Amino acid sequence: MPRNLAARRRLTSSTRLGALFGSRRIAIVGASESSSWAGNLLGSLRRGGGVDDVHFVHPKYPELFGQATVPTMGDLPTSVDLAFIMVGPGKVEQILSDAASVGVHSAVVLAAGYGELGDEGRQLQADLVDLALGLDITVLGPNTIGFINASLGISPWAVASHSDPIKGPVSAVFESGSMARATYEFAQAHGIGTSLWASVGNSAVVNSLDVLEYLIEDEGTRAIALFLETVREPERFMALATHATRAGKPVVAFKAGRSEEGARSAMAHTGAMATDDAVVDAAFRQSGVVRVESVEDLISTVGLLAYTRRLPRGRRMGVVTSSGGGCNIIADLAEKEGLALPEWQPETEALFRTLLPPFAHVLNPLDTTGFGHARSRPRPTKAEDDLMEMAATDSGVDFIYSMMTPLPATRPEDPTWIESRMEIIGGIVEQSPVPIILSSNTCLDIAEYPRQLLADNGLFLLPGADLALKSIGAMARWTEQRDRLDHRPSTRVAVAPFGDAHPVGVWAEDEGRGLVSAAGVAIVPARLATSATEAIEAARDYGYPVVMKVCSRDIPHKTDVGGVLLNVASADEVARGYDAILSSCLAGAPAAAIRGVLISPMRPPGLDLLVGVTVDPNFGPVVAVGLGGIWVETLADSSLRVLPITADEVRTMLGELKGSSLLQGARGSKPVDIDALSHVVVAVAEAALSLGDRLEALEVNPLRVTDTGIEALDVLVSTRGVDHG
Repeated sequence: MPRNLAARRRLTSSTRLGALFGSRRIAIVGASESSSWAGNLLGSLRRGGGVDDVHFVHPKYPELFGQATVPTMGDLPTSVDLAFIMVGPGKVEQILSDAASVGVHSAVVLAAGYGELGDEGRQLQADLVDLALGLDITVLGPNTIGFINASLGISPWAVASHSDPIKGPVSAVFESGSMARATYEFAQAHGIGTSLWASVGNSAVVNSLDVLEYLIEDEGTRAIALFLETVREPERFMALATHATRAGKPVVAFKAGRSEEGARSAMAHTGAMATDDAVVDAAFRQSGVVRVESVEDLISTVGLLAYTRRLPRGRRMGVVTSSGGGCNIIADLAEKEGLALPEWQPETEALFRTLLPPFAHVLNPLDTTGFGHARSRPRPTKAEDDLMEMAATDSGVDFIYSMMTPLPATRPEDPTWIESRMEIIGGIVEQSPVPIILSSNTCLDIAEYPRQLLADNGLFLLPGADLALKSIGAMARWTEQRDRLDHRPSTRVAVAPFGDAHPVGVWAEDEGRGLVSAAGVAIVPARLATSATEAIEAARDYGYPVVMKVCSRDIPHKTDVGGVLLNVASADEVARGYDAILSSCLAGAPAAAIRGVLISPMRPPGLDLLVGVTVDPNFGPVVAVGLGGIWVETLADSSLRVLPITADEVRTMLGELKGSSLLQGARGSKPVDIDALSHVVVAVAEAALSLGDRLEALEVNPLRVTDTGIEALDVLVSTRGVDHG
């Protein structure tokens, strides 16, 4: 976290960012004609067309790019709003000081050589932050290519841009300059208009969350794309993303890096589940962020969400296309994205038959066949246009998807037919009872003429079937996340009064049992026996058969050292088992301090779950729910959430499990009481949170679910020492 947070937040408020992104008078400091950066910057500013004044500041060159320069900021003939600084890192601080002396409060720093270059660079960046705070200058960068504010035509963008900015409803924030440039060109090539496109570079002062917060309130932005290399300030990120989702402004994110190196707390199975990337996935789902797998997906999806005014109510998709091969591709992609292709209603099929040849098969996806192209039509449309209009009346679909054949790249000598056709399609889409989503057949660039045709008729064209179906699937996920987004608890439960008396490190099972029991979790009875005689007495009181388990802080995984016996059925077996457990454990863990052997009644078979909490270094406590017992590692089926959570969120988690059908009563078994199970999971999570910052991990495995109830059979707890001095 940057130093002096309050001052930094003042520099990155919506008002200050609005001034930065709205700068119409710009001083370019340190440019040279030999630098492609400078030439690109000047070209971008000209393409934007919204900047009133551009001045060059350079102590050496009297003229740059045919324009007179001034040697210092103090020599500028008029005031400026923004200093675009193109000098090396050793000179940036002096330029910032000069800018502040003439009342400039916004700067873009192009130079690299800061936090990305080790300890020396990090110190240089920290000094830059301190200087910016002291000078009251909002700094974008360092190591940034700048931004494009297409809505105002302001484009201080130091890389080559090949076309004038297209104004539109998409905004984007990038933690990578090269990706910012590449995706901007991709958006331009596919007619995706933008409001703001920003590269935050090293985020010394202005970071991605600051810009996200600004964009949530930006009236020209309907959907936001994020390219993240890390998740800064996780709690703030989730709060902002949740706010955006509730405001109906989708956030689509590409998070670089899906490494499994983040597995923590090896003593607990939960640590292997709660990897860094899995936790990011969970946090995104909880706050309504749609995560995508490529930068092309990022731009396609954010474009769809921004341009689609009416979002589908569900996943039932009706498809109309003039390509038989396309039907097969779409069907495969739909299955992958979880999109349903229901049969057409009889009345819809009857409508189709009025336009289709007798040999046509009326299926979903619907192939209009080449026959339609040979028939005369009463209006300038193609067969797929008319059939799409019919399909939109079907009561069994939530939306229609259609692949369009390529549009002409240039205006024909007689444009009457194509322009009339596009006007008709625009009317069909606008008046349709359900949303209609269009795409091209392949990911072709859209030339200026077809782009204008689409824009004039209120149409948005997704780039190819593959990206289209991925984007539609992402849109469905966002809608579902928005609809179930619950108010997350604003505070965590109070720390339980354990004081400093509880163990540091792994707890013995009898100690952990007390913790979860106090939180209201039912747990199988157990008695600690310190002799064979005590073990026999406990077994007799519970009734045979019983379970025998070693109890030691030094043996977290009891089965690994022969510390567990099941179905012990007599006093003789208990006596022999007691001695066998001690002998085996002392051989396998000779340094272990053994407290005794726990005796519990043997429970009937049931469905076993794992409920575990571990601590992510960024997001804090995270709960994992999955199939437990012996299946936890075999099936690797789990769902995660950042704590705290509600019972409603747990119900969603349970539905995400691959084995969720087992909870619904698969193979003739009775369904589980999901409401009761959800409250038990919340209770386990609250038991973990009650340990406060002492928590390392808490795991119930298995949590046995039967017809008669839900009961914890084993508990593992680990805590760390905390220095409150």
